[in-house]
Amino acid sequence: MSSQFKDYYHILQVHHDASPDVIKAAYRKLCTLYHPDTSRNDNEMQRMMDINEAYRTLSNPDQRAAYHRIWMEHSTKRSEHVYTVSHARTGLHYDSAKDVLDQFFHALYTKNWTSAYSCLTLEDQERISLEQFQKWRQAVSDCFDMQDYRIQKYRSYNRCRIGEVIYEQVAEYAVIINDLDLQTTKVSQSTTHKYAAFDGTSWKVCLGIKSVKEATLKFQLMAQRRKNFDPVALYQSAVSKRDPLTGLLSESGFYDEALKEVERFKRYHNPLSLVAFQVHCQDSSREIPCLCQCASIIKATSRITDIIARFGNNQIICLLAETNEQQALLATQKFVANIRKRQVESFSLNAGIIQYTGTSAIEDAVFAACSDASRNGNSIWINSKEV
Repeated sequence: MSSQFKDYYHILQVHHDASPDVIKAAYRKLCTLYHPDTSRNDNEMQRMMDINEAYRTLSNPDQRAAYHRIWMEHSTKRSEHVYTVSHARTGLHYDSAKDVLDQFFHALYTKNWTSAYSCLTLEDQERISLEQFQKWRQAVSDCFDMQDYRIQKYRSYNRCRIGEVIYEQVAEYAVIINDLDLQTTKVSQSTTHKYAAFDGTSWKVCLGIKSVKEATLKFQLMAQRRKNFDPVALYQSAVSKRDPLTGLLSESGFYDEALKEVERFKRYHNPLSLVAFQVHCQDSSREIPCLCQCASIIKATSRITDIIARFGNNQIICLLAETNEQQALLATQKFVANIRKRQVESFSLNAGIIQYTGTSAIEDAVFAACSDASRNGNSIWINSKEV
């Protein structure tokens, strides 16, 4: 990759097919980490400038389309098995590739699943039956209704691998789709990249889905939840994500948020640490005030990106994003210093610190941190190790 080239997708930590909403959410989260108001470090200020530059480009559909063409040329591994095709040399009519893609999406738009299925490659049809394809598309249409679509040509390739098959000629297109969410009645726009492959006799659409069964189940469950939509149940579910006593997240709410950070950890390999606090109240009749006061001070001391929850009767767990073991130790010392400075109730703490490495489930790492905090003395104790 050229030293002058900036990978905006990597800078915003999003997939190259990410929707505008995902890009906006990623931008906002990164702003909380690298905004000049929170850091005067020159490196972080430069990173914030790169983040703003990336967002300006990727949030504009026309600029993003132009940038994506350049990004494709700089994708390092692509050149190993993809070769740009010369239209004059091959003599193929790429308008036919766009035609079959347009036929495919028009069939989806009109809910003619049989016609859409006929546009797929022979390999896709051997892997997925018409019945499976129909169930999948019906499940999707029960959640979203396609309003319109637009197809833009990106590039052509010679001897391009799609899945397990190498096609002699492949044409890549960006498809901009407007979908109506049937529950919220809001229209959202997304961009996906689709490939049309020449199988020797005609152009066909590559479906690009690993497991139609899993995709079908996902949308069927989503549609079922929407049919059973109950405002009261939704409110109760939201409340259950919060611990009503401390105002922190509940265990359920914690894992909902933690799993998102684990996915970011797996994709971008940013460090991730857990800190567990065990609260010991000297007067057993004051356990609740002690816990609430400790929770309040920790919450006030934490960053916006930290995920904090109450576990059990007297434990508090903190997930520290983009934080290694040493940084987690410093953060813990900061928590403890503020607690000692501001506490009115008589309580002491044990603390357990663990850097998450991905070799075990996040639930196991949380259990280990909580166990370390609970089995040691009645004074501040810090354990540091990796799971």
